[in-house]
Amino acid sequence: MPELPEIETIVRDLKTHIVGLSIDHIELRLPKMVKQPEGNFLTLLENNHFSKIRRRAKYLIFEINNSTNSMVVHLRMTGQMIYKRENNFLAGGHGTKEDLKTLPNKFSHIIFYFVDGSQLFFNDMRQFGYLEIADENRMQEIDVKLGVEPLEQEFTLEKFEKLLEKKKVNIKSFLLNQKFVVGLGNIYVDETLFDAEVLPNRPVNSLAKSEIKKIYKAIIRVLRQAVKERGTTFNDYRDANGNKGNFFNFLKVYGRSGKKCKRCKSNVLKKNKIAGRGTVYCRVCQK
Repeated sequence: MPELPEIETIVRDLKTHIVGLSIDHIELRLPKMVKQPEGNFLTLLENNHFSKIRRRAKYLIFEINNSTNSMVVHLRMTGQMIYKRENNFLAGGHGTKEDLKTLPNKFSHIIFYFVDGSQLFFNDMRQFGYLEIADENRMQEIDVKLGVEPLEQEFTLEKFEKLLEKKKVNIKSFLLNQKFVVGLGNIYVDETLFDAEVLPNRPVNSLAKSEIKKIYKAIIRVLRQAVKERGTTFNDYRDANGNKGNFFNFLKVYGRSGKKCKRCKSNVLKKNKIAGRGTVYCRVCQK
């Protein structure tokens, strides 16, 4: 599943191309991917435009012109948003370069056609993702279930310490829980805890204040670098400017089980299931 850096990259790419651009028409090839009745969805969006695109946790939020409603997109496991203009592409989500050779393809379930001839494809191989029109009440329902944004000013060390109080779960389980801190998935939790030199199976209530501070700083440091490098999970894609997701080249532990640790350069990285997820760590560098 795309995590915060991948979703943030999609938002930054799309808002430079489609905000304010009128939607000529929409093709719903698989209507079940939209949570509203087909007619309501089309009536609200066709001959209209998005006034703003933003991110909340792992949700893409498209604010609709002259409306209190927003279009909310969740990519889940295999969703993709692909913007095409002539022979140039901006693509985010899970996929390969092969997916771009023939569009639309069998996984293209929703297509937005803009007045300038460009197109936005919602592709999803396993059909777990979705689009929905959310009014203000629905947006509040989504927001109240989500925790603090780790790259916003509201994410302070004091707030992080408060969230950790009286928690008995292991630190990996805590960081994966979106009701505390949002946007962190398996990749960035493993990288964060390696950066902070803390074992992922450590109970939260066993952490010293100094270790909590190291984890807090590592969250921000790892996510900022990942956003700068355009994320990890769609590193095969290149956009119209030749950019691609490069954080794959900076991974220290994720996907490296059985290889030597890049920090101590002696121990072989171990992989266990922790918090229900495959977890890679160094038994020497992390305590």
